[in-house]
Amino acid sequence: MNIDSDKTIKDLIEDSMKINSKVFNITRCILLGLLTFYKDGLQFRELKSLLGNISDGKLQSNLDFLLEMEYTKRIKIELDKKNIQVYMIGDPGKIEIKKILKWMENLKIAEGGEDE
Repeated sequence: MNIDSDKTIKDLIEDSMKINSKVFNITRCILLGLLTFYKDGLQFRELKSLLGNISDGKLQSNLDFLLEMEYTKRIKIELDKKNIQVYMIGDPGKIEIKKILKWMENLKIAEGGEDE
């Protein structure tokens, strides 16, 4: 290994240790990504529609976990005289998604890809 590859491997390992391993599963990562993209938040039914083939229970349990960790927040709003709940990303969630993305960038470099 050369100096660059040693640094790449070191960065990959160090950055992986900064990620909360309880959050790093595909469903939770996708939820954080969606809530990062949709700044105004999403209703449960919208999340379910976007995720496709996911059960209500699996979606709810993942949302509950992210709420408990304060990575997401649930806001009650009134729309057309109806009360609805909207899920939004919280500040800890924004920090966590940045850690995950940084680790993925290091993984891409380790694989031999360059920043595109």
